[in-house]
Amino acid sequence: MNFNHPRFTPLIHLAQRAYSNLCRSRRIQLATISTLAAIGALIYALTVMQLQQQRSLLGEYIMVRLAATDIAIGEPITLSNTQEFTMPTQFVLPSTLTSLPDVLTATSLITQGDVISTQNSSAPDETSIIPVGMRAVSIVPRVAMPPLTPGTIVDIIANGKIIAAQGVVLSTLPDDVGVVVAVSEQVAPLVASAAAIGEAAIVLSS
Repeated sequence: MNFNHPRFTPLIHLAQRAYSNLCRSRRIQLATISTLAAIGALIYALTVMQLQQQRSLLGEYIMVRLAATDIAIGEPITLSNTQEFTMPTQFVLPSTLTSLPDVLTATSLITQGDVISTQNSSAPDETSIIPVGMRAVSIVPRVAMPPLTPGTIVDIIANGKIIAAQGVVLSTLPDDVGVVVAVSEQVAPLVASAAAIGEAAIVLSS
């Protein structure tokens, strides 16, 4: 069949026009996709740059410890009931703890999400040594008590009974709200429980 015949000329022109439009449409689609991709990449780069600028304005960051659960008064503060959290250094108070000592006790009720600091916890003085067979317990009495110095011998009373005799004061809590006392490991859980509900009282021992 001879397609060069004049009667096929209109059909050939129509096919060429359709092919040209199709190619042009594909080029437009590809150009549109490329443009949108470039715009998306630019927006992402600008967003990252803005975040980096905002982060730099906050200065250095430091790792602190937050309570992962509610921690009662007298309860030990450990890695298991706390979690790490990154904060801008300028927002971290001097009292904030950035690491946990081997022995740390809650001196007030610490709710989940609270920052662990010297305001709500206490550790025995580094110079204080817990006697063998004893455990350190933080006690915050409900009533005011005279200041006690490390080394003072005390008894712990709850519900009108002595639950721990011959305890040794290791250190005082911030603002003298209470003390850290070393008691026999056998009665340490009982003392900690009484301290947690505010029932523990301290009396001087001879």
